[in-house]
Amino acid sequence: MIIKSEQEMLEFGEKFAQSMATDKTAATVIELIGDVGAGKTTFVRGFARGLGLTSEVTSPSFTISKSYALPDGKTLTHYDFYRLNDPGLMADDLKEKIKDNHIIVVEWANSIKNILPKNRTIIKITYNDDGAREMNIEDNRNSTIEGLPEAAAEDERRSPVKTGATDATRNGTIRLFLDTSTPTTILKLNDQTYEWNSGHDLAEKLLQFIHDKLTENNKDWQDLTEITFMSGPGSFTGLRIGATIVNTLAHELQIPLYDHHGEKHKIILPDYGRGANISQPKK
Repeated sequence: MIIKSEQEMLEFGEKFAQSMATDKTAATVIELIGDVGAGKTTFVRGFARGLGLTSEVTSPSFTISKSYALPDGKTLTHYDFYRLNDPGLMADDLKEKIKDNHIIVVEWANSIKNILPKNRTIIKITYNDDGAREMNIEDNRNSTIEGLPEAAAEDERRSPVKTGATDATRNGTIRLFLDTSTPTTILKLNDQTYEWNSGHDLAEKLLQFIHDKLTENNKDWQDLTEITFMSGPGSFTGLRIGATIVNTLAHELQIPLYDHHGEKHKIILPDYGRGANISQPKK
């Protein structure tokens, strides 16, 4: 199934929930696989709406989990293990919720694969060159969910650090992802991932870093077709510098700009997660 817009992703999530609700043997654990900005949170928003939830659903990227009481008395719990290589106590929390038959949606599940039940449903969201998303569904009960396609899903992997161009960057469009929320800047150009311990050089050298990596892939600024930015929480200085760069690039190149939840923006404002740490002037 091909999804061409945010609205279609919401409708897909809603239909998926409604189809699952009519199937009493449906798995209650859903694993979402997809790159940053692929639309996983948008899917969950539609999925929650299909379960009857009317309150706002937001990403648990920095709280790790969020739970929502559903009208039928059940609970929807949404996990995001992106920042956790070792889930620690959150693994125990997930085990308990699986045992209590919560409806569970999990993103970035590599660190807790051994906890997830084998009969979970796996949904993989993949970018196409034209910016659309392809939805592949694996129902591990070996049955097809009514009204939805059946397809194989691959293991979720974060892109390894690489150098040099690939076929995707030589021949296709270039989607840029930037994360400056920590001292290690992460840049993605399609399936290429680069890491840079920027230290105090971020403001001075970030544009050059991006340009150098585009050049390695035989590309230039004009080849960028969309930008996704990790908008926070995180480093105040890093987010401020990164947001300035992506806002300027998107404006000058006239290309779409998204936050890491897949929401489109004209201008991205950093989410610092706290008040700015500004020193009081000396008297």
